[in-house]
Amino acid sequence: MTTTLLIDADVLAYQSAFTAQANIQWKEDLWTVHTDLAIAKTWIVDRLETFKKRMKADDFILAISDKNNFRRKLNSEYKANRRSKFAPIGLDPIRDWLAEEYGTVIYPNLEADDVLAILATERPNRKDKRIIVSIDKDFKSVPCAFYDFNRGELHETTEEEADRYHLMQTLAGDHVDGYKGVPGIGVKSAGKLLDIYGATWDTVLNAYKKAHMTEQDALMNAWMAYLIRKDEYNNKHKQIKYLWMPSCFDEKQKRKYSHLIHQVTGDLDEDLSRQKPFDPISF
Repeated sequence: MTTTLLIDADVLAYQSAFTAQANIQWKEDLWTVHTDLAIAKTWIVDRLETFKKRMKADDFILAISDKNNFRRKLNSEYKANRRSKFAPIGLDPIRDWLAEEYGTVIYPNLEADDVLAILATERPNRKDKRIIVSIDKDFKSVPCAFYDFNRGELHETTEEEADRYHLMQTLAGDHVDGYKGVPGIGVKSAGKLLDIYGATWDTVLNAYKKAHMTEQDALMNAWMAYLIRKDEYNNKHKQIKYLWMPSCFDEKQKRKYSHLIHQVTGDLDEDLSRQKPFDPISF
C-alpha cells in the first residue's frame, strides 16, 4: 500500500514566508522589510523531503484555503480578530510558487483544513494510506492519521475519538478562531464534563443552558469547530451538501435550523473573504 501525505500548505506558506523575511535598518530612522523567496523555497523543499522521509510516504497533496470562507456567512466574528495582523510580505508569491511547482488543491469557500479532512475521509476502501500533516490541533476532530510536525507526534484518531474532540471544542470554543464556547469552560473542564456525563449532545446542550445560552448558540459553535468530511461535500460540484447535526436530532429538529444551513449549501456567489490590514474597513 502506498502512503500519501495531505499537507497543510497554509502553514508551510506562512512559516516559510516568516523565515525568509528580514527587517533592515538603512539609517537611524529608516527601516524596511525585505523577503528572499529563494530562502522560503529552499525551506519548503527541505520540509517536504523531511515529511516524506519520516512518514515513509510515496506522494503528497498540498491544500490551501480559498479566500472565501463559508463560516463567515454564519458567523461574522469567525477569525475576525486576525484582520489587524500583518501577513508576511512574501506570502502570496510563495502560494503562487507552490501552485506552479507542485500543484495545490483549493475548494471554493473552504479552508485548507476542510479540504484535508475531506481527502482524509473519502473512499474508505481506497488503496493508499493517507496522513494529514499540519500543526493544527483541530485535526484531532477528524477520524484519520494526523502527523503534528511541530511536536513530532503521529495520531491515529478513531471516529469515536474524533467526535468526542469535536464536542469538547464546541464546549470550550476557540478564542483564536473567534468562537467562545461556554463561558468558564476550557478544554480541561470540557473534557471532564464529557467524561462524567457522557460524550453526547445532551451534555453539551445542558452546559449551554446552564450558562443561559441557546441550542442555536451551541450549534453555531459546533459548526465553527467542525471540519467538513466527505459525506457533507459534493466533490463533483465543489459544494457543501449539508452541515453537521447531532445524531440524536429527528427531522423536525433538523428542519428548525434548515434556514441557517441553506445559507451555505450550494453555490455561494458572494465575497466572504477576510479583509487584510491594508484594506479599508467599511462601517
